[in-house]
Amino acid sequence: AVVSTQSTGGRVGEVFFGLSVAISTFGALSSSLMGSSRLPFIAAQEHFFPRFIGLIQNKNKTPIVGLFTMGLLATFWVWPTDLSGLIKSVGVLSWTWWGLCFAAVPGLRLTMPDYPRTFRVFLPVTFFACLGSLYLMIGPFFDDPVPCFIWLGIGALGIPIYYGFVDEQNKCKGWMNWLLKKLSLWLRASL
Repeated sequence: AVVSTQSTGGRVGEVFFGLSVAISTFGALSSSLMGSSRLPFIAAQEHFFPRFIGLIQNKNKTPIVGLFTMGLLATFWVWPTDLSGLIKSVGVLSWTWWGLCFAAVPGLRLTMPDYPRTFRVFLPVTFFACLGSLYLMIGPFFDDPVPCFIWLGIGALGIPIYYGFVDEQNKCKGWMNWLLKKLSLWLRASL
């Protein structure tokens, strides 16, 4: 893009294009940062995170603790890997969840056909979205499968945590209490 801009607009076009990309990237980054800081804030209000993460700064009314939490989590995830490893892990996990969301549309349409919806997605769109997310999820496994399985395992850790601690119907409360009791006994014996 820079080469074509340089050939048509010269040096001025190249500088203009570079500044436009930089300003656009900065705007996208700041909006993403401010939007994602609301996730731990809301999670703390819903008792999924500790309550202190849901604190708001008095002057600007921003979730400053949520910003710091997202910064610490991002540092934790980036620290042991390089940029390509981060892109693979984010790609595998995010496209897995997006694919599950796409697959849920026809599933909910079959199981809850009379449920009121704001709008209806054309089903072939969800089919092609599922295929695309499947391709983007499976692709990194051919390049380097071990980290992909590790990241899927980390993502799968949320399933027992959800059903053990967050699910209001307590479907797996007994199973999770049994597991924690066994883990506690094992830790006492090993320490």
